[in-house]
Amino acid sequence: MTSTLQRFYPVVISCVDNVSFLGLKSKSDAGCPLCTCPIVEHQGNSSPSAADVSSALPTDSVMEAIVESAGMLVKGDMCTVCDDVTAEYICMQCGEKMCPSCMKIHKKMIATRSHDVESVSTVTPERLAASRPTLCADHGDKQAEFFCADHRLVICVTCFSNKHNECPNIKHLDNEMKSAEKSLDLLTEKLAEGEDNLKQAIVNLNARIKQADVTELENMELVDKTCDRLHKMLDECRKQLKKLISDSLSNFKKSLCDVKIELEKRLEKVTSHKHLVTRATTVRPRPALIHAAKTLTDRVNSLDLSDELEAEPWVNPSPEITKYCDDVGKQITAELQNMELELAKFETTQAPVLVFHENCGSNVLLMNGQKTARRADESHTDNTTVVSRDAMAANVLYEVRIDEMGDDDCVNLGVTGIPPAQLNLKTSTLDLTDFITIWSDGVDRNDDFVDSYIGKALDSITVGSRVGVLVDSSKDLHLYVDGHDQGVAAKDVPWPCFAVFDIDISQMTALKTSKKT
Repeated sequence: MTSTLQRFYPVVISCVDNVSFLGLKSKSDAGCPLCTCPIVEHQGNSSPSAADVSSALPTDSVMEAIVESAGMLVKGDMCTVCDDVTAEYICMQCGEKMCPSCMKIHKKMIATRSHDVESVSTVTPERLAASRPTLCADHGDKQAEFFCADHRLVICVTCFSNKHNECPNIKHLDNEMKSAEKSLDLLTEKLAEGEDNLKQAIVNLNARIKQADVTELENMELVDKTCDRLHKMLDECRKQLKKLISDSLSNFKKSLCDVKIELEKRLEKVTSHKHLVTRATTVRPRPALIHAAKTLTDRVNSLDLSDELEAEPWVNPSPEITKYCDDVGKQITAELQNMELELAKFETTQAPVLVFHENCGSNVLLMNGQKTARRADESHTDNTTVVSRDAMAANVLYEVRIDEMGDDDCVNLGVTGIPPAQLNLKTSTLDLTDFITIWSDGVDRNDDFVDSYIGKALDSITVGSRVGVLVDSSKDLHLYVDGHDQGVAAKDVPWPCFAVFDIDISQMTALKTSKKT
């Protein structure tokens, strides 16, 4: 029987001691073929034998009954009464195979006339196993009519009167079977509902995965287009700057060249006259030289010997270049901001959640999967800052609920542009830079406090109140109290940014984020 059961026994076996689900009874510290936990404990250095492992497997009573019924169906084709006539029928209660004549007698007898007799060819092992009568655990030949809940046994009338007469939890077997069937029906409904939910969840995940792929392609395309535009813009900027520099210097260089040509002409005339004068001085004075000297003097005096010649002034293009570069820089910044806003419009494959980062104030105790923050020391209100683990998404409200608070407790909240892992939260938020903190009487930005009515609603919060922050697509910081927008607390918020809560209260819990328009 063990080998037969092993062939039918499912692979997946629960790795729990004393399994008793649907008739499974563990005989020892059994294990699982999938997780490789030991089925039989090792004795010293010896390995368990195959027989020990097989014997240690839990017994599946349901499968055992089906196997026995299958054996009953295939065992012999002869009538169990006549022995020499082929059986065509089987009694679902007695398990007896009968020929047509014996079947008629079986249906006429008072004790068996109510039994279900069916054709052998149509009966399955499962149906035969399900129709088997319930027999007493101690008297295998007697019909069980009661169930002892104390001993978890089905018993007959005799056992009820003798062995189990003092057991307080004896129930009729029919009632217990109906109760068990009802429980199984409820379990079936529960499992069917769970199965449907899991299937739907998988369908939703597949849709989200597909959407994530589409979003990835769209984002990549957006980045490529933006970068192409930036490259084109930079190439055009390079050409324009080079042209600007070339144009500004070309006229100046032409003017210099003209001056150079004119000076070269003067130099040529001076050099030729110098040669004439030099040759005249090498000849002894004669009356003709006197006339030549006078002529040379007149000609030299008529020459322009000046080495000064003004060129057109050079206009430095640096201011114009600087202005052009500034304009291009603004265009690039605008392009990058537009790309950032376009990327922010794409829905992420997973909705934003508010979870506090593990790096928090020294007086904060994080619980509930880092969604609940509690003040560790109620006597101190310092070092109680928590920051969102993830960067905020645009137009999404990050909100907390006040769970516990005292009469003098308060809440301050805001945003920071510094990733939480890089923060030193052992100090108060007032001592930190790149923080925007909303108080009940104003807004503090990098230690620059401005009086404001925006946070006035924070004075009226109580247990159960909800407070939160939202950064819209224009990078304006909004304060929300109990779901109502209190207005813009600050503009031009650093992006990306993280939600900040300073819990001068006993306890608060992060709520589900919500998209706002």
